[in-house]
Order: sequence, then C-alpha cells, then structure tokens
Amino acid sequence: MTLAATALVDLNQAKNFLRKDQNSSLHVYAEYVGIGDGSDLTFSLDHTPVSGSLRLYVNGTLQVETTNYSIVTANITFVVAPTLNYGITADYDYAPTADTFEAWDDDLLEILVAAATKKCEDFCGRAFIQRAITENRIGDGGQRLILNKRPVNTLTSVTLAGTALVEDTDYTLFDDEGVLMRPLAASEWSDYPARVNWTETSKIVIVYNAGYASTRSATQALVPEAVLAVLVAMANWYENRLGISAENVSGVGSQDYAIGELPEQAKKLLGSLHSSMGIF
Repeated sequence: MTLAATALVDLNQAKNFLRKDQNSSLHVYAEYVGIGDGSDLTFSLDHTPVSGSLRLYVNGTLQVETTNYSIVTANITFVVAPTLNYGITADYDYAPTADTFEAWDDDLLEILVAAATKKCEDFCGRAFIQRAITENRIGDGGQRLILNKRPVNTLTSVTLAGTALVEDTDYTLFDDEGVLMRPLAASEWSDYPARVNWTETSKIVIVYNAGYASTRSATQALVPEAVLAVLVAMANWYENRLGISAENVSGVGSQDYAIGELPEQAKKLLGSLHSSMGIF
C-alpha cells in the first residue's frame, strides 16, 4: 500500500509520534554471552549496547567497565579471564537496525493517517495539501454557495444548469472563505438592487484547486496545528483499535476513542481552522 498523496503526515512521522521508530531502544534482559574457561578474554554480544546501558555479570557478580572489562561495539574484552565454568550474562539497551513495526503495521498506519487527515479536513472545512476538486451541487435558491474545501487557489470553472458562468460577473469568489456569492442586480420594480440567487433545484458544477501548498513539507510549515491534530487522531485510533470506545474519569472528564470520532484534543487543535459556516 502507498501513503495517500493528500495525507498530511508521512509514515516515519506517525511512527515517531507513537515512539516506535527505528531509533527507539529495545532491551535485552538476560543474554547468555558464554562460559569462562580460565583463559579466554574476549566475548561478543548479539547487539551493540546503547552507551552506559550494559550490565555485565560473571557468575552473578556485576562487572565494572574499565575495571573488569572494556567494550568496543559489541565486543567485550575482560581484564582477567572469567573462571572456568563461570557463566557470563548481560542485559542492555540497543537500537534496532530496522523498523520495529511489521509490514502489516505500515499498511494500517497509512490507512489511519489518510483517514485522520480526511476527518480533520472535514471537521474544519479545509484542504491541507493542494489538489483538484470537483463538486456537484444543487442550488437552494440562496445567494451564497459555501465550498466544501478552502482556501481556494484557483477556480477553473462554474456551470449552472449546464451554462458556464463568468467570475466577477455571474458570481464573486472569496477564496480564503471558500464562498461563491451571486451578484447584485437591478430590479425593474424598485430602486434597490436585488441579489441573483443560485437557482433552486438546478445543478451546479464547480471545479477548483484548494489547499495551502503543493507539497507535504510546505503544508506542514503553514498549518502545524493540523499536523499535530492528525497525529493525535491517528495515535488515538491506533492505540484503541481493539475495542475501547470511551472512558470517564471522575473529576477529570470523558474521552471518546471510537474509530471515526475525532478526539477532543484534535478538535481543540483545529479550533482556529474550524469553519463555522457549515457545509451545504
């Protein structure tokens, strides 16, 4: 599976947020290193320990680095050879050389990131990464038409009942707000102008491009709060995908974990981007 081009965060960012990327430390609790023969000074660990994390034991006695042994990468050299038949064990942290996620985890995370991006976009009525959009709408007789996504970068075409309309003549575009407003028109019965409406029950087709930037990295720099909201939603759904739907802590509040429901933390992050105008 390939991550959707419109997904606001990439796979590595998702894993980093979950703290399970390839730089995370894994722990070896009791590695059998070998057994002393009274003469051999050198032994090897299965992995290179994170500096300062190694605890090395000979016959159950903790050894002291530089006093009892030295270590280079995964290779241990004792100052004095371990006694015959004395067991040598170790525990330590190490950094894996490969991603700690399985392939099926990647597929799941890509789905969750794409879903979280879309849910966040829908919540605030915006497109994050720029893309072409075609909307098919039905006129309601009102004077304004609110597009499903904003900000609008370019408006390619607007047709009403099959007839192409002309910008700044038949309608005015407010690009940041994502609104198409019908113009004022002179009334033959009054000295006061009247609005031309979006004809009721007529089909309207709008083709436009919306979003903040054309690349993921550029978009992230413009809407960092949306990046964090997507990560929060993704992590929430990933960690609670096995059946926990909600919890309530007395004196603290409640949290909904249901798949498809944006966490309250994500909604708060999107507060400044949220559109209160609604979607037709």
